Order: sequence, then C-alpha cells, then structure tokens
Amino acid sequence: MSIFNLIVRGGFLMYILLVISVIVIGIVIEKYRQLKRVRNANRKLQSSLHQQEKLDNMRSVLKIYGQTSPLGIMLDKLFNSSVDNLDLINQSMESTANLQLHELERGMGWLSTFAAIAPLIGFLGTVIGMVRVFMNIQGQSQSGVDISMLAGGIWVALLTTIGGLVVGIVTIIFYNDLVQSLENIVKDMQDIAVEYTIKFETMKQDKQKL
Repeated sequence: MSIFNLIVRGGFLMYILLVISVIVIGIVIEKYRQLKRVRNANRKLQSSLHQQEKLDNMRSVLKIYGQTSPLGIMLDKLFNSSVDNLDLINQSMESTANLQLHELERGMGWLSTFAAIAPLIGFLGTVIGMVRVFMNIQGQSQSGVDISMLAGGIWVALLTTIGGLVVGIVTIIFYNDLVQSLENIVKDMQDIAVEYTIKFETMKQDKQKL
C-alpha cells in the first residue's frame, strides 16, 4: 500500500498533518538558507576588516558591507558611535545583537508549535478512529463481531498516530539543529565583538598619540 493510500485511509486529520509537514519543510528550507546567508555575510565582513589597520578604513568597510550582515550592524555601533563611553557602546551592541537574533529566530516558534501539536493531532485521530470501531462493535453485538473488520478499523485508526509522531519527530530534529546553529552564530558574534572592542580601543589610543 502506497503512502498516498495510507494518508487517504487515515482520514481528514492525516490531511492536516500533511499540510503541517509542507509548512515545516518550507520554514526549514528558508531558515537554513537564511542562516547560510548570514554566515557568509559575517565571514566576508570579517575577512575585509582583518585586512584593515586604520579606524577610518574599518568604518568605510562597515559602510559598504556592514548593513547586509548582523555582525556588521552590531560592529557599526562600536566603530561609528557618537559617544566615547565604552559601557554605553557595549550596551548598544548587545541590544543590537539581541534585535538581530530576534530577526533570525522569526519562524522558529512555528516549528516548535508544530513539533508539539503534530503528535497530539495524531493521537486525536486515533481516539476518533477507536470510537468509531467500538461504535461498530456495539452495532454488531447482536449478530456477532467481525474480527477482520475490527482489526482493520484499529490499524486504520493508528495511522494518524504514526503520521503525527513522524511529523513531530522530524520537526523537533530540525528545530533543535536550527537552534544550535543560531547559538553558534551568536557565540561567534560575541567573540568577534570582544576582539574588535579591544582592537578599537587600541587603535583609538594609537590615533590619539599621533
């Protein structure tokens, strides 16, 4: 029996699970593409900044490449700040990083929700199916129960549980992997921010000496 036939036999809740799975696939593909773009943009910016030894050159690089990279948007608060208070600059950088993280997390809540509700929808389908089976048993109680029909009704009812668990398990796997990827990006940005804060202070002091 094909997967399509199993979906048809599983009832309308199987169609709901199918719709959820399509949405999940769309979100997952878009998030992986987005994170890949972010990593590439951050690496490109970092490579360009490493080649510069002057503050003005770094500011120019940030103007050119910075606005397409979360790292660049964060470092812009450091290199182009209108204040000299390092604590205020660090707070501004942290606030900007949190805002960029929030943008990157957009859509992740839906993955978490679908991972939670997919098994529940499957269980609901099974319960509904089992109710129908027992209603049929009650209707046949006087003429005798058809065991083959009973067994057939039970396995059909269990199809939605299988579908819900499959969708839920796959979704939670991708969700956790995406969360880990986001955490790695944030950690890299934090490390780079510390590195460039030290470099910025050193270069500013050297410039003042001149």
